[in-house]
Amino acid sequence: MINWDFRGRAIQLCSSRPTAKCRKRTKIVQPKTKTAPTEKPKEAAHYRLDDAPGFLLRVALRTHTSIFVAKMIDELTPPQFSTLAKLREVGSCSQNHLGRLIHYDSATITGVINRLKSRGLIKSSKDPLDPRRRQIELTDKGRRTADAAIETIGEISGETFAPLTREEFRTLTEILKKIIRR
Repeated sequence: MINWDFRGRAIQLCSSRPTAKCRKRTKIVQPKTKTAPTEKPKEAAHYRLDDAPGFLLRVALRTHTSIFVAKMIDELTPPQFSTLAKLREVGSCSQNHLGRLIHYDSATITGVINRLKSRGLIKSSKDPLDPRRRQIELTDKGRRTADAAIETIGEISGETFAPLTREEFRTLTEILKKIIRR
């Protein structure tokens, strides 16, 4: 049996389970003859990056993010805005539930919560029904900031999606929701 080490050298093994005693390095000599070029798979022959939905989503997100960063109030980041906007929408909720609502993992939502708390935009307290949980809610300052940021996001989205008609915008939104819900 032959395996390869981390340097790309062949190692001949005595069995399927290598041991120090049975390992033997061998040198594999590559043939000097040229191999015929392989044909591209059908998909690769017709693939165009500029037509790939995943690539287009990434570029569109980059475009939207650059507009967001330039126009968003109080230097809010997209995760911070999402957190404030969702809290404004649903009211007080557990940190874990909030993370699920805005599709952030536990580590990400914890960092966002800590930064927003340090800015006085949210407060957390122990859940009276379950002391292991943290209940998150907007402060008065956080509510004012969320309201102003939600107004600003309208301008940001208007600029990002200016090339689309209203119908195209609704269709895009529905398609993205469909992708997210799967």
